[in-house]
Amino acid sequence: MKKIARVISLFAMSAVSGCASIIVGNTQSVAIDTNPQKVSDCRISNEKGNWSVKSPGSTSLTKANGPLTVVCTSADGWSGTATAQSTTAGAAFGNIIAGGLIGAAVDMSSGAAYNYPAQIIVPIGAIASAQPAGG
Repeated sequence: MKKIARVISLFAMSAVSGCASIIVGNTQSVAIDTNPQKVSDCRISNEKGNWSVKSPGSTSLTKANGPLTVVCTSADGWSGTATAQSTTAGAAFGNIIAGGLIGAAVDMSSGAAYNYPAQIIVPIGAIASAQPAGG
């Protein structure tokens, strides 16, 4: 009887490993806008890849443990950059509490253990044109 209980326990632990990967996944939708609001081409990047979106707009990206950098440029020459740090998702703590260290490692390496803000506002401004000396 103890052997059956151990097998069931082992099965239950393996079922919860990778919990954040199963519950929330390793991708996330992020909305990008600029301040002031201008239609802009934005490049988004983190250690898992690069994405493009026209602001205001949103895109799905792969989450990672590290910053998300957003660079936006408008057709009339305005540009700006913003960085958003990832935070640890609540589901990742479930793996640690439930004893699923393998699942926690999977969630961290896949990015499922992390979240970015749902909306990122990129401050943009006009690029100053060079003035000739003396005038």
